[in-house]
Amino acid sequence: MADAPNTEARLTGTVPLYKNVEPLNRTKHKTYGVKTVTKPFSFLKDWHFVPAIAGEFSIASGSYPIIFLGDKKMPVLVMGLRQGTNVFVTDEGQFDHDHYIPAYVRRYPFVSASNPMDQPSTVCVDVDADFVVKSGADIPFFTDAGEPTDYTNKAVEFVSAFENDAKITESFVERLTALDLFEQKNVRVADPNNPDNTITVAEYWGVSEEKFSNLPAEKVLEMHKNGDLFAISAHLMSLQRWERIMRRVSMLPAGEAAPKA
Repeated sequence: MADAPNTEARLTGTVPLYKNVEPLNRTKHKTYGVKTVTKPFSFLKDWHFVPAIAGEFSIASGSYPIIFLGDKKMPVLVMGLRQGTNVFVTDEGQFDHDHYIPAYVRRYPFVSASNPMDQPSTVCVDVDADFVVKSGADIPFFTDAGEPTDYTNKAVEFVSAFENDAKITESFVERLTALDLFEQKNVRVADPNNPDNTITVAEYWGVSEEKFSNLPAEKVLEMHKNGDLFAISAHLMSLQRWERIMRRVSMLPAGEAAPKA
């Protein structure tokens, strides 16, 4: 793999999970690698959602609500109701393996970053990840000769595939936006302090079933051919998983489960 260019890659905005990202470099990170840890998914515990790619909507819809957030309608998988509480990760840092592990999570601690001047994106690593070590790694990033190990090569391949899938997902969202298919939605629960009142625990963008059902037949056929129809159907079906999130949240200790008014 090539070292990072002199004009350093950049990550813009807040990137969920990542703390201290550096372009992966065979010189700077020659002795770095990963170690085996007893709490392999502790890095995910504080995140109640992670970004999603359209290609995983189908399998992810069996586990999580798939919603869209922000002005850019970023698709995410919902894994809790509030920051600091992921209801699929135990206090022992284990993931509930009855459910799908998102691609975004499996990519960690690696990520791609854009470069200026139309240079190719750069593979980066979160050097502050709990299982990334500067020396004494169980699985090093590079061999003694400075070449990427099989682990690193596979990670780079996965990051590259994820980046391509992310671009496909952006185009998917752009097409839905152009068709004006999004509407604002929310999830409300009974107020434990006032039975006559409800509390909004989630606000998000989702595909309007009414707008979707009113699309012209030729547009639906086009969406069937490009895969959009499949992804939209998975998104709509996934909204049934809010019940699972609510049930899991209700099983948390009172201080963690209480929604904000």
